[in-house]
Amino acid sequence: MRVNTTLVALMMITTVLLSPAALAEAQNDGSTQTITNSETWSSDASLDGDVIISDGGVLTIDGIISVETGSTITIQEGGNLVLNSELNSADLTNELFMEVYNGTTIQPYFNGLTDTGTMRINMAKEYFSSMEVNVSVGGTNITWTGEDYIDYSVEFQDAAIDVNFSGFWLFPVWIDSIQAFDSNGVIYTLDADEWIHSNGVLKTEETGAAFTINVEGELNSIGGTISGADISCSGSCSFENSTLSWSAPINVNDGAMLAMETSIINGSRTYEDIIVHDTAMIDYDTNSMTGTGGPTDMWIRLLSQRVINTNLKDAPSTVHYEGLGYLGSDGDLILDDNGAIDLGLNNNPEISKYLRMTEWVDSSGTLHQEDGMIMITLNGGTSVWNSDYSITLDPAPTTPTYTANVELPFVVVDKVVPEDNQGTVDKGLGVMLTVSNTGTVDVATNIRCFEGVDEADMATIFVSLEAGQTKDVPAVWYANASGAKSLNCKASVPSFFNSLADDLTSSSGTESEQVSFKDAEDRDDAPIILYAAIVIVIVIATIIFTRVSAKKITAVEEEKDYDNEAIEESIESADSNEENTE
Repeated sequence: MRVNTTLVALMMITTVLLSPAALAEAQNDGSTQTITNSETWSSDASLDGDVIISDGGVLTIDGIISVETGSTITIQEGGNLVLNSELNSADLTNELFMEVYNGTTIQPYFNGLTDTGTMRINMAKEYFSSMEVNVSVGGTNITWTGEDYIDYSVEFQDAAIDVNFSGFWLFPVWIDSIQAFDSNGVIYTLDADEWIHSNGVLKTEETGAAFTINVEGELNSIGGTISGADISCSGSCSFENSTLSWSAPINVNDGAMLAMETSIINGSRTYEDIIVHDTAMIDYDTNSMTGTGGPTDMWIRLLSQRVINTNLKDAPSTVHYEGLGYLGSDGDLILDDNGAIDLGLNNNPEISKYLRMTEWVDSSGTLHQEDGMIMITLNGGTSVWNSDYSITLDPAPTTPTYTANVELPFVVVDKVVPEDNQGTVDKGLGVMLTVSNTGTVDVATNIRCFEGVDEADMATIFVSLEAGQTKDVPAVWYANASGAKSLNCKASVPSFFNSLADDLTSSSGTESEQVSFKDAEDRDDAPIILYAAIVIVIVIATIIFTRVSAKKITAVEEEKDYDNEAIEESIESADSNEENTE
């Protein structure tokens, strides 16, 4: 029994001692290794496969690791990678070139060379007729027109020689190497990464990364070197006294944190060394950092989108912006049917990227921030609903999403009060409307009233209201048929406001009490009025008849008097004639 126990103990000790030794090194067989505790890779080795540092696992790399293409290192949340040595692509054998621009200066130095000879600049790109590339050494300026190299006669004085590039070109100009030929025919060669430069960028013909580092937990590089990697930081990444070659841009994802100081980044695959996405944080010491240089920014902040949501729904609304993004772009757009706009959308991916860049540090270490503004306007009517319904966002929001609330009116018909509960068809009945604007901006609107589903016969009712104001508005109601009727009144919102109308007034309106309308002959007091009218007509007719009769009597009497006088005159005339005859 004692023997068996001893054997088991020895086997357990052997397992404990041998297992860590088997796992504490990089695998080179294409398999996957998961690290769950603390391990150290101390020896130089090759890594071919996938490494996962899980929650609670810590991997410290003290040896030089040559990483095969396609391999991955994933640091899960709660895991930690400590890099004190090197992670280098095993296939990083591409030739280096230097891309030069207008204003680039390179300074080749041939150590210890003091002689008269020739300096040759070897070119590495095709020439295009649209180029105008001037290369100046000392007082000699030569225009490059596509030759494989340019030669200059120089005095080598054991010092750097300034080579200046100027002009303008649309296509890249690459320098392969610079050579010195002394008077004895000895050749000295400097490759593209062996001279000091200003505003130049190291390039390779192969632009893709060889392996991937995904950081969801922590990555701490203290004096480490990484070459040929695609680094994605979604957790916490820290680089101090480190060098990253052909491993940029580093993507710092939303919610992550990157700290960087006293380190070197060269050979970015894009025109930025670090891309800070959305609300990720960065602590970057520009005074101690060296970036790729030239037109390559040290870091940029890039939004995944620039969506502005509003409360304007599907009403017609315009968006005007100025000074937006990397290029300070201006433009005009319209809100979509949801009352939103993505200012980062563009058919050209490059322009879309520029519109989504809100801050950046250029290669000189200068911080730039977008100076933009956005104005959103609800397009109202001409004579009604034509107040200033807009909002200005200055400065423009620099977050992936933002909600802008445009101040709007809200019109309420509080009361509809007829002057009587009885009315006569086709005879105007006075109505008093009480209308309020409970919104935050002024409004001018028409009020429409309805008898059931039919619009009431009323003159146009117009009212203008300041924010928070209430007014009494008189109106006249003409009922076109008899019966019990009520009046429903509400603000008339332009139809092109679409569903936004529900946020501007009550769609149900306000109902009055019922009014009983009767035709004129059906009214209860109609007989009295009729009798009174008949009496008045009789009285008036009697008066007129009496006056007419009186006038006729007078005329007859006057006529009779006239006839008597004529008879008497005739008799007198006849008597006079008889006397004269006798």
